[in-house]
Amino acid sequence: MKYWALLMVVSLTLVLSSCATVPVSHTSTILPDNDDNLGGTGIESTDILTVSRKMALSILEVPEIMRANGTPRIALLPVKNNTRFIINKDIFTQKIRIELNKNVSGKVRFLARDRMDDILKERQAKRNDLVTASKEGDLAGVDFYLTGELTGLSKAANSSRSDYILMSFQLIDAETSDIIWEDAYETKRVGAAGVVYQ
Repeated sequence: MKYWALLMVVSLTLVLSSCATVPVSHTSTILPDNDDNLGGTGIESTDILTVSRKMALSILEVPEIMRANGTPRIALLPVKNNTRFIINKDIFTQKIRIELNKNVSGKVRFLARDRMDDILKERQAKRNDLVTASKEGDLAGVDFYLTGELTGLSKAANSSRSDYILMSFQLIDAETSDIIWEDAYETKRVGAAGVVYQ
């Protein structure tokens, strides 16, 4: 009798569990250069890749970089976001820096000014013989600052939306504050409202 009761409980459990639906995630991996087909009118990964490659190539043609005596040092300043979108704006300068470092063969150097506390601690530790140093030297000074601004113009009617976004970048002389280079990338998209950007 106990055997039959146990068998009934197991059978009932199996029947009930087969009725429950398990959510299935259908995730696919695509290249950042490809459209994700989600729609929306904001900045896409394709824009970030295109603008970073374009800006990196353009910076290398600046006379102050091409004909520099020695290696120019560049520090990154924050990008201003004046669009309606919540965007990780540092991704632009980070990607431009990566593209330049990958392709310039020592034409420019980037300074880690955003990590100065760690750099100064390490420098002091070396000078106090707490860690070994491969060479002595002063911290490099900044020759140029790279910064940018994202500006948007938006309009909406019913469930449709249009967004024009201008992504401009500047290279600023650290001594004179002259803007020695400036370039831009722009995009305009029309679509249905409702896509959330993070």
